[in-house]
Amino acid sequence: MARAAAVRSPVWALAVIITLVCVVAGLVSGRPDTVALAAPLAFLALAGRAGPQPGSACEVRITADRRTETRGPRLRLLLAPRDDGGTPDPGRLVVTTLAAPGYPPDAVVLLAGEECPLLVDAPPSGERDVLAYGAASFGADLARPSAFVAAPPVRVGILPPIGATLARPVSRRLVGLAGTHRSGRPGDGGELRSVAPLQPGDQLRRIDWRATARRSADQDRLMVRRTFADAEASVLLVVDQAHDLPSSTADWFAAAPPRLAAGSLHVARTAATTVAASYLSVGDRVGVDDLSGTRRALRSAAGARHLEQIRVRLAGTAVVPRRRRRRDPVPPQGAVVVVFSAFLDSEPARLLRLWHAQGHVVAGVDCMLPLDRTETTAAQAEAVRLTLLRRRLLLEDLQGDGIPVIAGATADAQPAARLAPQPDRAGGLGAPFGPDLETGFRLLAHRAGRRTGQGSARRTP
Repeated sequence: MARAAAVRSPVWALAVIITLVCVVAGLVSGRPDTVALAAPLAFLALAGRAGPQPGSACEVRITADRRTETRGPRLRLLLAPRDDGGTPDPGRLVVTTLAAPGYPPDAVVLLAGEECPLLVDAPPSGERDVLAYGAASFGADLARPSAFVAAPPVRVGILPPIGATLARPVSRRLVGLAGTHRSGRPGDGGELRSVAPLQPGDQLRRIDWRATARRSADQDRLMVRRTFADAEASVLLVVDQAHDLPSSTADWFAAAPPRLAAGSLHVARTAATTVAASYLSVGDRVGVDDLSGTRRALRSAAGARHLEQIRVRLAGTAVVPRRRRRRDPVPPQGAVVVVFSAFLDSEPARLLRLWHAQGHVVAGVDCMLPLDRTETTAAQAEAVRLTLLRRRLLLEDLQGDGIPVIAGATADAQPAARLAPQPDRAGGLGAPFGPDLETGFRLLAHRAGRRTGQGSARRTP
């Protein structure tokens, strides 16, 4: 292995000159204490006589600390020397600069080869950069610094949590071939449709011997039980990625990146995961799309593996400006369409009205968190008030058109600042709109069952 070229320290010559001056002055004046002053400088001259070329690459790396389990909203990381196959110089100092979102930068000074645990804030869900860092090293005499090199930021992905199972409203136009919901067409199922005489094509296992004995006087006709076919429901979850509003209104106007706190996108991820898990638990098919139109829609499928794909897809959602789409998303026939948005513009409401007119069972989930009014100027307060007023008018128009709106923020998504509520200067406009997620889906299932005359989905053992 080739050795790094040795270079002389810049302070070596100065240390040698001062050492010689002290020694000569002590000998001439006959004072041994003056000679003793040259001892530390002599050691410094020997230490800085020659050393390895200062590196130009980052000499540390930050990884997940596997020795400690992550608990709560914080993530434990490990600052360790970079493993590049070489032996670190134990006499060098490594200065690492750390910068977390929402906090001022800080620095850590360690010996080469030394490890240091770090504790950083973790996002409640989604993929975010939790820490940016870079490093530079110095020799023992602090005179041979290496170039400061910024490392790629530490990025983590947190899957959205799964909430309690919700009610499952279904459309009256189910087209699936197997499932747990009663459809309107005859076939194999559990719901009785009629009892009629045996005809060609009827299965012998469908013969009802009690009905035959009761209704066939001469015992010359066999009676069979005919049922409604069972089918699975199709669900389309549409997530609006245009905004991610935190609970503090002052952060709406902040130029610097805010801290990793829950926002409207976290509420959308959590609510969408809960809805998907509720339908997938009974064998229904669920697909995911977004209003920004930047990614291909996740096809409708069923099963536990598909639930993990949905969680990974939702964790990857970030703020993307909405662009003009060539065509609107097309839900499957007889689908239940749920739109998750903060409803700051009219596009989500327009699509809900369109799909409602096409005969789909639709619902809007309001992903706005309970607001903490922290704006500091009159202009900011007026901007927040007008934004919330326009949002409230959009949601009230949706309910007036017969489209239910459900509040997506649950107790675990609400910020700690709401424990001490601030006075609402917007006349109640900052509160989430509609019933909570569990109550809203129960009401939607009752409403859909009343329209179809068949009730909600049957319970599976």
